[in-house]
Amino acid sequence: MKKILTYKNLTLALVLSLVTGCAISFKKPHWDLPPKADNEVSVMSFNVENLFDTVHDEDRNDYTFLPLMVKQKTPAYQKACRDTNDSAYRVSECMSTDWNELQLDTKLKNLTSVVLDVDGQGPDVLMLIEVENENVLNIWNKNYLQKAQYQTVVLIEGPDKRGIDVGLMSRLPLVGKPTLHPIPWKPANENDKKWMEQSRGVLEVTLKAPNGDPITFLVAHFPSQANPSYWRKQAAEFVAQLIKDKGPNAMVIAGGDLNITHEEESKEHYFRDILGQAGAVSHFVGCKECPGTHNYRKSWSFLDAHVYSKGLLGEGSGSYQMEPNTIDVIRYNDVHLKKGKYPKRWDYDRMDGVADHFPLYVRLKQRSPAKTPVLQEEAPKAETKPTPKAKKKK
Repeated sequence: MKKILTYKNLTLALVLSLVTGCAISFKKPHWDLPPKADNEVSVMSFNVENLFDTVHDEDRNDYTFLPLMVKQKTPAYQKACRDTNDSAYRVSECMSTDWNELQLDTKLKNLTSVVLDVDGQGPDVLMLIEVENENVLNIWNKNYLQKAQYQTVVLIEGPDKRGIDVGLMSRLPLVGKPTLHPIPWKPANENDKKWMEQSRGVLEVTLKAPNGDPITFLVAHFPSQANPSYWRKQAAEFVAQLIKDKGPNAMVIAGGDLNITHEEESKEHYFRDILGQAGAVSHFVGCKECPGTHNYRKSWSFLDAHVYSKGLLGEGSGSYQMEPNTIDVIRYNDVHLKKGKYPKRWDYDRMDGVADHFPLYVRLKQRSPAKTPVLQEEAPKAETKPTPKAKKKK
């Protein structure tokens, strides 16, 4: 009987520790990493959830994210709301959402608060997901993120007709020309082929580290859970191959919103068996007290993840080393917290909140002088978009 009671007590203790583990991780009053050292580079990925400007791009279905006054005065926009949405709810959302300058200004201020809380002036490299265009990144960078001193701003428009793209901002200088890699989809049928061809590509940006060596970033936004699982498998295989193609000594961080839930991972093992073969997966090697970056119906998942190439690992040969103890889910700013622990997404009526994902953070520490130093940087080849006050095509 005593043994049975002992087993029951141990089981109860284990269950309680698992249940309270997530709560414990949110009890930290503030971000508690030590100040970033001069020989460290910080990196953060952030799904900023529908960061649009307030004007229409001709080739994008961005009608939801326009000022209500403009939509009410423009029958063509009202028709587009009806024609480009597949449910009564989405049509109503498109017709009634008032995405105006005040909305954009308030959301950018809240996003800025979260970003600048990190390291006191934002991370050195900010990988961004769900951004409409370079114009809105330039607005954010120029008017709100001056303290971050981001000199590199990159976004290449992809095939997603909703205008949801990936981008990057950094204090580090750009090396070479950024590339948006289309994923070589293998559809199972014609309907999948149609939608796969409109899915987001993988943005490749190489930056010059402070010691002179190149570090490559692969920013990705995999197809959502509304799509078949094999889509995410193909995206994972492609990203893993991009990392491997750089060679065993290259310093590469791939990441973003990979949309792999913990339920899908437990069944399909895309992190473990595909991405994990190309490098170390962030939540496998660090952030042990973090419950996840996204919460759906009170269930946590690491939808947002990083993969660190083998050159960045402890046994790797890169001049920088990823520090596992610095991997963290950034969830300490009240503007981004709902009930003290869930991501507080943007509320259009109340005009508060930030996004439905928490950012994911890591540091790289220099361990040697440059091994393959960059001889010359190149300026971005992309055309600079208009400033907020400039007129834009409609």
